[in-house]
Amino acid sequence: MRKLSIRRLVPNLITFISLTFGLLSIKFAIDQKWEIAVMLIVFSSFLDNLDGKLARLLKANSNFGVELDSLADFISFGVAPAIVIYLWSKTFFFETNWAIVIFYAICSSSRLAKFNVLSHDNKNKANLRFFSGISTPAAAGLSLLPMMLNFRFDFDILNYEIFIKSYLFLPSVLMISNFSTYSLKGIKVEKKLIPFLIILFASFIYLLITDIWLAMIILISIYYLSIPFAIYESKVSLKT
Repeated sequence: MRKLSIRRLVPNLITFISLTFGLLSIKFAIDQKWEIAVMLIVFSSFLDNLDGKLARLLKANSNFGVELDSLADFISFGVAPAIVIYLWSKTFFFETNWAIVIFYAICSSSRLAKFNVLSHDNKNKANLRFFSGISTPAAAGLSLLPMMLNFRFDFDILNYEIFIKSYLFLPSVLMISNFSTYSLKGIKVEKKLIPFLIILFASFIYLLITDIWLAMIILISIYYLSIPFAIYESKVSLKT
């Protein structure tokens, strides 16, 4: 504890808040307050992206922080989304599949363990630009997408019983797959594109404030549409 300082504690406090949001989402799902439950996981994902960047900015990186972040991610994105989806679908259908929740949790824990192992391999430069498989926050976003669509467009979920009951299988498999996906750490932006990106970011923030579900649906859709491009680029980079 003597080695800890306020500067080093700040990123870990952000991680703890992210973990708290993940646990709270389960509580609100039990209370059938679905929009709050999903929103808490969304906020948790934003904080998850913030803590790592804050740690690098403050030069407060530590092995403790890395392990803590993985454990928090497992709860917030590896367990909470699956339970929220399970409880939500249970309100529509009398019988739901708990086995798929267990499968999702197993895949997310495997994904995080794999990421930790690869992150210690400094020789693997491809990790700076690409992930192997989708990250757990991305899997959480895909898992909760049907709920967001229901909140925003109020589609009749009763017509998609088999789909909803087996839907978690898709993000589970993508987490443990070897598909290349973009990593924000390795993305480099040309200076001439910065003004355009600032306008785009400001527009997204405005949409996030005024219509959060539409903003999240667009963001998640763009991410998954980028996967084929990431696969192609990773193959090209390996050849060169």
